[in-house]
Amino acid sequence: MNQKATPTKRSRLDTLFLAYFISHIPITLCVDLQPLIPTGSVPRPLLVLNDVLTRQLRDPFMVLGNSSSSDLTWFRSLLACELVLQLPFFFYAVWALWVSSPRRHLPLLVYGAHVSTTMAPILGMLLFGNIDRSCHERMLLASMYVPYLLIPLAMVCVSYSRCASMISAKLKSQ
Repeated sequence: MNQKATPTKRSRLDTLFLAYFISHIPITLCVDLQPLIPTGSVPRPLLVLNDVLTRQLRDPFMVLGNSSSSDLTWFRSLLACELVLQLPFFFYAVWALWVSSPRRHLPLLVYGAHVSTTMAPILGMLLFGNIDRSCHERMLLASMYVPYLLIPLAMVCVSYSRCASMISAKLKSQ
């Protein structure tokens, strides 16, 4: 099926999902992947942004280099998955949502389930983990991360509903 990349009428949720993926590409490249690369390779403006995250907002996950305060290997492995699995998918998702591809629902369901699952330990660590943060700091950090749980969860719900409807319609037509 050959679909041209032209905008079509889309639901409000699909518009939200499209904005999520469009915004997530530069966020992944400029922010999320910084802990995976040597500090000396990070451009100066991005180091300033990282400084805001780690010193001012006290984000325990985005510390560059080796953190002696805690073992962040588990978090960095999630970032590696974001680079290898999610970042390429973001481009597909932008296209599929832009053209309202009928084949977008199952990949969005899988993506949403994957990301929702990865967000659970991150939010768990922020809210209940043994990190030296005040309640206010924990809530502020959690509020920055929670959209990356809620939007993928919405993708799961919407995509599951649409997949189930398509399967049901197909079974009825047989």
